[in-house]
Amino acid sequence: MPVLRHVFDKRVTTGQVGLFAVGKNRIEFENVTVELQRGTAFVIMQFSEKYHQLYKEVISPVVEASGLSAYHVGEVFGPGLILEDVVQGIVEAQVVIADITPVNQNVFYELGYAHALGKPTILLAERGKEFPFDVRGYRVLMYDNTIAGKGQVMEGLQKHLKAILQE
Repeated sequence: MPVLRHVFDKRVTTGQVGLFAVGKNRIEFENVTVELQRGTAFVIMQFSEKYHQLYKEVISPVVEASGLSAYHVGEVFGPGLILEDVVQGIVEAQVVIADITPVNQNVFYELGYAHALGKPTILLAERGKEFPFDVRGYRVLMYDNTIAGKGQVMEGLQKHLKAILQE
């Protein structure tokens, strides 16, 4: 039965992991294991074929190549509340990626929660769209919905992920 389980907020890239305990009696550690698990990138976007295609063909491959696992709430199966899955996905994510092209209340609610938690976020949007006042100050990776645009958003997403993961 595990007594302690902890997931580091940031990726431990070098160094060692140590355990320290203080108590009145002698404390011994037994059967200690340390697992390296891939971090996650939680993806927030409108549910429609157009955005699912962007997720499958662009976002997921770039995220996976960066060493993280990409997923969105539509890939979570089983009983329970969808909002709980969203909250858990955002809380556990190393980075949150949100496509804010259509003004979608669910997407902005989830993005606001990620910002409130201080999660690094990467905002994507199709070029030429107007944004609500609250997000105009954030950097947005703009893309064209074209073949050339696919390469541009892939390159930009790689650069953003690299910058976040090196922090």
